[in-house]
Amino acid sequence: HNCYHTVSAKTPLVQPNHTIAAHMTERIMKLAHERLPVKTIARIIGISASSVQRIIDQNLKLRPARRLPTQLCFDEFRSTHGMMSFICLDADSHHLIALLGDRFNRTIKNFFIAHYSLAERTRVQTVTMDMNAAYQTIIHEVFPKAQVVIDRFHIIQLAARALDQVRVQALKQLDDKHSRPYKIMKTNWRLFHQTAPDAKHKQFLFGL
Repeated sequence: HNCYHTVSAKTPLVQPNHTIAAHMTERIMKLAHERLPVKTIARIIGISASSVQRIIDQNLKLRPARRLPTQLCFDEFRSTHGMMSFICLDADSHHLIALLGDRFNRTIKNFFIAHYSLAERTRVQTVTMDMNAAYQTIIHEVFPKAQVVIDRFHIIQLAARALDQVRVQALKQLDDKHSRPYKIMKTNWRLFHQTAPDAKHKQFLFGL
């Protein structure tokens, strides 16, 4: 009491400042390896789901791929607490290459430079991504011979949005809201997004 210090008992069964035994952590990781849901693991072990998720996050260490494929895919996704994370995939096999906690250029650049040599990064031929201009500033620094390929989904999405904008502008120019052209352009908007209209069996719309 006079030295103002406290002493806690130590045991190999429980880590310091923890209340869950070490063998429980091992069992949680084995159950997680069987792809069981977090709530199911929590019910089996007898602890809360948040504790199970915390133990999995602390013990799960994702290792990057040993070799870089020649075709890569970059993208981001919304992870925990509304944060955006970075993911890199093999464009041919869709196997996971890297998974980072954030999508900052500094983190991505340091990751690839630290885990892969310059010769390995030079083998990368293409990097497929969306129209995020932030990634384009570091791709040629990390992968000197890689070409940036914009994902065709985002290209078609932009074309579809531009087509809808023109259609809406045409609707605003029509004064009669009950006319046949207005109703067709308003309700049958899918006709304008057909990929390959059949010229032999074209659909005739009465009134147009």
